[in-house]
Amino acid sequence: MKEEKFCRHCGGKLDINTNRCLKCGKEQRDFLKKHPLFIPVVCVVLLICISIGIIFYGINSIHKNSDSAEYSKLDSLLGELWDNISTTPEEIIQSYKDDFEESESKYSYTYLEITGKIQSIEENDKILKIQLQTDKKDDYKVYCYFDKEDNDEVYDELKNYKQGTEITAVGEFERKGKILNINYCILGDWDTYYAFDNTFQIDVDLEDLIESAKKNDKSIALKKENIMSFDYDILDYSYSYEDILDNISEISGGEVEITDIDEETGIINTTITMKINGKETSIEVEDGDSIFDENLVYQINKVLKENNSEKMFYCAVRKYEEDLDLINIAYSNESDITKINKVLNKSNLDISNFKKDAKSTSI
Repeated sequence: MKEEKFCRHCGGKLDINTNRCLKCGKEQRDFLKKHPLFIPVVCVVLLICISIGIIFYGINSIHKNSDSAEYSKLDSLLGELWDNISTTPEEIIQSYKDDFEESESKYSYTYLEITGKIQSIEENDKILKIQLQTDKKDDYKVYCYFDKEDNDEVYDELKNYKQGTEITAVGEFERKGKILNINYCILGDWDTYYAFDNTFQIDVDLEDLIESAKKNDKSIALKKENIMSFDYDILDYSYSYEDILDNISEISGGEVEITDIDEETGIINTTITMKINGKETSIEVEDGDSIFDENLVYQINKVLKENNSEKMFYCAVRKYEEDLDLINIAYSNESDITKINKVLNKSNLDISNFKKDAKSTSI
């Protein structure tokens, strides 16, 4: 049987050797797969830096009482290598004017954060081309490209931004003559970029499956607004348990109020004290590897059960990619979840059944 995989953007079926989806045209490879030499190059550069550091250390050992200009040069070099680049259109243009070769080496095909004011906006095939303001005397032009797929929540709002509005985006820099393009932009700063694909958004394949199930069974009340989906590693992407709890409360449509959240972090565990519908409770979650602990959900369900709630929160895990597990949390009644689980069992999604307590979960 011919192996298949699925598009990470639209869910369409792909041949196992395909790197681009024929349905939506999206690239399937991540940054490292598209740039296989990235890690070897970084390793070589690191070795060079270590060697430079050893040399400068030796110089300093000989001249203990003298100031070392070399150290400031080394600090500057290491800063450029490891710090995320944050810049403006004016800074990039001036950099190219001052030293073209050095700028080309620094910026070319590098992801960077850029902040500037909007000059104009054009839309073509669900891609926004935003020109950033530059000095009218400059021949250089700076453009940011925003794909609707990658900026779905803010796309329509961004499209209606006025001239002069300041924006910050992260994307891949590419120079074409004096046209400076920032491709594959995500609206926001570096924190937003690192959190991309780890936000609280229902996975498109699961959304389609639920909508299809509701067409066949009108009694299913579960909506996409009642489900959130995120990477197990979300705590490594500038999110906290407070963010997760806020979203857990949100998918209940306001039926479950989680307030007065207080996190106390210890060496091994994190203790979260909160009020759930007015009842105070403390939950201890594992914090060793910064991985989301679904025990949080099961402890919330205990409080809801004590309050005779008909609806609870259910967890299911999906193997989305080789190194990406998604935790899906749904807020619904048991009858609805039973129906959804039957649909899941018949689907081709690699996702476990939704479960409401730790004893019955295989996570």
